[in-house]
Amino acid sequence: MKDFLKIYKIQLIVGAYVAVVLAFAYFVAMPVVNKINSSADEIQQKKIDGELNEKRLADVPVMEENYRKFKENEGDLAIVIELNSEVELIKELESIAAQTDNQIEFKIQDAQVGKPSAKQKGTEDDIKTKLAYANYLSMQVAVEGNYVNLLNFIHKLENYKKTVNIISVSSEKKEPDNYADKLNPFATSTKKSSNSKETINSILDVVVYIKK
Repeated sequence: MKDFLKIYKIQLIVGAYVAVVLAFAYFVAMPVVNKINSSADEIQQKKIDGELNEKRLADVPVMEENYRKFKENEGDLAIVIELNSEVELIKELESIAAQTDNQIEFKIQDAQVGKPSAKQKGTEDDIKTKLAYANYLSMQVAVEGNYVNLLNFIHKLENYKKTVNIISVSSEKKEPDNYADKLNPFATSTKKSSNSKETINSILDVVVYIKK
């Protein structure tokens, strides 16, 4: 009986000891381990943040240089954006030509940014130095139609929704088809009685103001 009680006491002591150890591990050791792990994660996160900040700081000079270049070329960029609408402009002018029963062709020249420094009196360049805006797109419009249709085209062009200036107009009558006249002896008298129906070839020097 005494041996049984002795063994029971030993088992009870061992069980109590194990329980104390487990309780210590759960309530004391585990929070410490978790705190250590959390601190390690925080240190690692700070290290990553530091590396990212260093990279951002290293990129600052590049960003500043890119911004400086952007500001220097901002005006040119605006012009490029505006010049991208050339196709739309040509389509609209072709529509005006169709409305006025004319045939047209285009020759678009380089955009002018800023007024030319050299002035040549009595020339078309001299006229361009006195334009309302420094930035414009210069183009030549070849128009083929009769006199009335030409006037209608010029009128619509001058009242076009975009700002347009006609710098000069040069015109010449289209040579008649002599072979057709021989076949039709009445053609000559008919044309003489209706000068407004004669075909006229015209070249319009036009500037279209562009945004800056």
